[in-house]
Amino acid sequence: MTRFLILLPLLCPDFLAAQGSLRQATEGRCWLRVPGESPALKDVIVSSGSATPAPWEKDPAVRERLTDIVFPIRCWDWREITISFTPLADGPVDLVLGGCWEEEKPGFSFRKELLWDNLTAQGTQLQNGSFETTTGASGPVYWKPEYGPYLAPGDWPLANAEALDGKSVAATWQNRPISQTLQTKAGQKVTLRLHARAATLPGFIPPARLPADSPASRALAGIKRGVNLGNCWDAPPPYSWGIRYSTDDIDRIAAEGFDHIRVPVAWHFNLKPNATGFDIDPTLLTDLEPVLKRALEKKMHVILDWHHFDDLTTNPAAHRARFIASWKTISDHFKSWPPELFLELLNEPRDALTTEVANPIYAETIAAIRSIDPERIILVSPGKWGDIRELEKLRLPDADDRIVVTVHCYEPFYFTHQGAGWVQLEGLRGITYPGPPTSPFAVPEIFRENNDIASFIHAYNTLPADCNPCSANAVRDLLNLAREWSDHFGRPVHLGEFGSHNLADASSRMRYARDVRTLAEERHIPWTLWDWKAGFGYWDSQTTKPLFRAALFE
Repeated sequence: MTRFLILLPLLCPDFLAAQGSLRQATEGRCWLRVPGESPALKDVIVSSGSATPAPWEKDPAVRERLTDIVFPIRCWDWREITISFTPLADGPVDLVLGGCWEEEKPGFSFRKELLWDNLTAQGTQLQNGSFETTTGASGPVYWKPEYGPYLAPGDWPLANAEALDGKSVAATWQNRPISQTLQTKAGQKVTLRLHARAATLPGFIPPARLPADSPASRALAGIKRGVNLGNCWDAPPPYSWGIRYSTDDIDRIAAEGFDHIRVPVAWHFNLKPNATGFDIDPTLLTDLEPVLKRALEKKMHVILDWHHFDDLTTNPAAHRARFIASWKTISDHFKSWPPELFLELLNEPRDALTTEVANPIYAETIAAIRSIDPERIILVSPGKWGDIRELEKLRLPDADDRIVVTVHCYEPFYFTHQGAGWVQLEGLRGITYPGPPTSPFAVPEIFRENNDIASFIHAYNTLPADCNPCSANAVRDLLNLAREWSDHFGRPVHLGEFGSHNLADASSRMRYARDVRTLAEERHIPWTLWDWKAGFGYWDSQTTKPLFRAALFE
């Protein structure tokens, strides 16, 4: 489960961070910009992703006139995005093609290039949307570089970029956007159809595509609905943040209809060095193993997960060898257990342990486990807290067909984590699901200067249900991306965590759980709810009854 909130600063167009390292993009970005003398656009609707007032702008009037549109993309195929809006007055609207901001270090932003092609418009005229007409250093005709010179034709990523249609594409990133002014009429709907993809990095080698009927896919087909046993063995000894689990819990979980459990364990607290490696603390095994065995007796699957290894995520190089050696110890201990026990390498890689940094560590760890237990199903998570958008960067051993990829989804975050102190949201309460609310929600005073929250709440208050940021839309987009990636590469995907904090109202929590469960099952993605009876709990220990059974099982 996510226990920390990373609030990244957002790009101000007047501030251009220096170029840092190349990094593959996982999201596309464009802006709709209205001049100061014209009314702001209302009800901008995007087919996938989000459209909100620019969260980096402190001036509300400027923020209202700059719509920030962010959407998921992929490197292995073009993605079509449709944007629609109806101007309130005659006049110009700038379409700005840019890129998403991510800081590598203070003053330096990653260069994450996007490719664009085949842009069309209805309700206005868009020139040279195929980018076939160019003038060398000035770039595509009718498109204006916003901050400086355009790419030379032979420069990466234009060189060897495969066009969707024709021969040419446009390339942009956060520090090199291009724009075109569209003339619009009051009351006349404008629909923009854009195609974008992530530029692959120099030397890019695509992952292997595996058959759909792999051993991992067959194993994952045996599970559908699970629940996490959180806030117990993932805590430091004596294994509890106020939560204890026993075989009675397993009996209740099985009776509810769950077919698997995910068991987070902070292995780093429970492995003691010996002459050749590590020993597992017998106190942990005495406490943990009866619960695991009861689940297997109940014909449930078990996912045994390593949680909260902060040393590794903070300093991967220093703790890589310890991580690999620890997994050799763990896999050796469980090698004789039934195949229904799965091993998950690491919960929510983050911070310094980016997906790219994790890839070779995963490969070496998987090889160590395979030397001991070649048939075991292993689960692996992408970086940025298991973000589905990071799947594009994940690289797994091509020949290993017993790996399941696990991802997490807590969107919409300001609903699911409202009131949660560990992400500094204790002052945010009362957001209902889905939006918009019956009456406008006021930004709490403590968050007045948080433009990201202010932007979310503005959209939450004003946008209709079919494009509201506090709705099933964000979840649908991400699960679609997971399904598309899985189908393309033949890697089965599991939703290892989703859920909502128990400080949200009960009816909203039920509607949210039903939506995520339904969206996952429609896409044949098995899921594991966070959690059984802790802060996001399904089970009420006081009444010994479930809180929202119908949402998950009916």
